[in-house]
Amino acid sequence: MIKKLSFLLIIIISLSIPFADAIQLSDKTGLKFTFPVKTDGHSFVVEVTGNMDISNLDFDKERKSLTMFVLSSAENNSLEISFPNKLIGGEYVIFLDNNKFFPELKEGTNQTFVTMDFTGTGKHKIEIFGTTYLDIFEIRDVIDFDISDGYIDEIEGNQSTNSLIFNLFDPGDDGVLSVKLSDDVIAPFDDGTFIVLIDDVESNYVIEDDSIMINFDSSSQQIKIVGTYVVPEFYEIAPLVLATSFIGLIVLKKYKKLFV
Repeated sequence: MIKKLSFLLIIIISLSIPFADAIQLSDKTGLKFTFPVKTDGHSFVVEVTGNMDISNLDFDKERKSLTMFVLSSAENNSLEISFPNKLIGGEYVIFLDNNKFFPELKEGTNQTFVTMDFTGTGKHKIEIFGTTYLDIFEIRDVIDFDISDGYIDEIEGNQSTNSLIFNLFDPGDDGVLSVKLSDDVIAPFDDGTFIVLIDDVESNYVIEDDSIMINFDSSSQQIKIVGTYVVPEFYEIAPLVLATSFIGLIVLKKYKKLFV
């Protein structure tokens, strides 16, 4: 009787002690581990789900790599790794125990999912190498805009609502937001118009010299421009913009040499 009570007590204690960073999902998927990654002032989360213990995750920004050390007690292993595309991206190369591995890869808008099925008990090392690191291109670097009597705190692009959202800071009573119109960023409706909302209230605007002009006052907090299309992934067009800038610099440099 004493042995049975002791055994039950051990079970109760073991169940009452939670994992520090693991959540039991189901018998099929195993445990979900969450690893925070902080690098160069940015914070990301890498999630790993599998029927094994993930003891550690290392991130190397120079190698653009994620390294996981796992311990498996089962012969057949299943693992899913989810990480932000902005942390590492591009073309991926994956290794299992120093051997090249070809898992199932699914790239979403913001996340990449790696599904791995492999055999063998004991310790394993998984490495994921990307070709880009912190591939973040600010939307405000793409949009040609000007503002008077106020400041733009943040600009967002919402693909689901086909809108550009300008969050204002310290607006004045005579503020004007001017945004250069371009189909590369946002497209109008079929009749050439847009919908402009100031704090979710439809407002008037004027189009002058291919720019949309929107008046606001000191009570305004957010301006939203709605069209039929808003560029979905700004980091995808970043290389094109940068390439154009470099070409311009090269041409300018050669042009200057002609007059030296």
